[in-house]
Amino acid sequence: MELGKHLGKGLWGIADKALPVVYGLGYVLLVIRVLPEEEFGNFVLVQEIFLIISMLAMAFALQPLLKFASEETGDTREVTAAAFVLHAGFLLGASLLLVALQQPLASVLNAPGLAPLVAYIPVMLGASLMRNFTLTVLQARFMLRQVFWTDATHFLGTPILVWVVSRMHLFDTALDLIVINIASLGASSVVGVVLARRVMGMATVLRRGELRRILDYGRYATGGLVSYLVYSKADTFILAAFTGPVQVAVYNSVKVFTRIYDMLPQVVQMIVLPASSRLSSRNDEAGLKALVEKAILFLTVSMVPVFLVFLFGASRLLEILYQGRYTDAVPILQVFSLLALAVPAIAVGSNVLLGLGKARMSFLLGLQMLIASLAGYLGLIPWLGGVGAAIGLGIASVILVWSTLYQLQRILPVTLGGILLRFFDITRFIRARMARESSP
Repeated sequence: MELGKHLGKGLWGIADKALPVVYGLGYVLLVIRVLPEEEFGNFVLVQEIFLIISMLAMAFALQPLLKFASEETGDTREVTAAAFVLHAGFLLGASLLLVALQQPLASVLNAPGLAPLVAYIPVMLGASLMRNFTLTVLQARFMLRQVFWTDATHFLGTPILVWVVSRMHLFDTALDLIVINIASLGASSVVGVVLARRVMGMATVLRRGELRRILDYGRYATGGLVSYLVYSKADTFILAAFTGPVQVAVYNSVKVFTRIYDMLPQVVQMIVLPASSRLSSRNDEAGLKALVEKAILFLTVSMVPVFLVFLFGASRLLEILYQGRYTDAVPILQVFSLLALAVPAIAVGSNVLLGLGKARMSFLLGLQMLIASLAGYLGLIPWLGGVGAAIGLGIASVILVWSTLYQLQRILPVTLGGILLRFFDITRFIRARMARESSP
């Protein structure tokens, strides 16, 4: 499989998943610098709850839609309708549960100011419903330019709105930021519907077989995601339970930089998951092996500069961005730097397994990760606080890299040597591109 085969679409995909990085930069300069620490900590908790529910709903109904719609060349209206109903139903159930658990959540998380804010999470979920649904439909059709503009409405719209409201001196609480997010998510949903209107047709009658097919795949995908969410987000909640929202603010003042790591799995999901599904359906093992090896190597090399900046430039970086605030977060960012070398293999391996239909295997890997991350967080956070949370995340990441590549090797003959040899393929590709650009 040629590296440049999907280059144009890949560039749109990279541009799209760079949007959270831009959003994160605006978040740093316009939000973390401005909001009081307790308000910022409360917003982080609201945002994490919202993201967890959104991601679970997507794994439950939209990830199966992405796989099945990518593989099928005929009429997909029935599977699209089934996925929409299950997705909306999941969000409705989660919203009702949140309303009932407002006070207990605030008590467990040691954040008295959280309770009234939780009531706004169902509104955020409703505003984002069509956004997430249309993004999945567009991804399945490889319409990545339209995906970019749908995402840009939210990820660029939010910092712009924050800047405008700040100039009006009306931005100083977590609730202000929640309302802004509701507005940008709703606008993104509208843009998504407009751009996907020609490809998101749905059947008017639901077939039990389509519902069952999505549920059979989605339950394993959701189970695997639960483990991932414990690994990636339980640190914030456990830290809150032991220390309160102020320490959550300190920790997340640097965890926000790991958004650059979040970009990789999403780019991989957009390109590698549907591509691996198609290669598998054609029994093209050589093409699939090349795809995996090139993707792991290219993404790892691209993350080396990030690793170096976070490790050796953490103190200076925080001094420039936060102007003397959050100095206690320097060692946390240095620990996070190590994740740059683990994320590429995790992203590629897990998405290839899903693309090959190995959802159960991904689920079992997730269980291993859940146990490792919980043990790390519960053992280290009470002792080391935010630094302990970062170390626990790093330990769980190393275990996940090893487990994912081990399972992948049982299906494909992917080796470390094979991955390193792809370096020459990449250099040849770069030389060929440079030669074409320089030729008259």
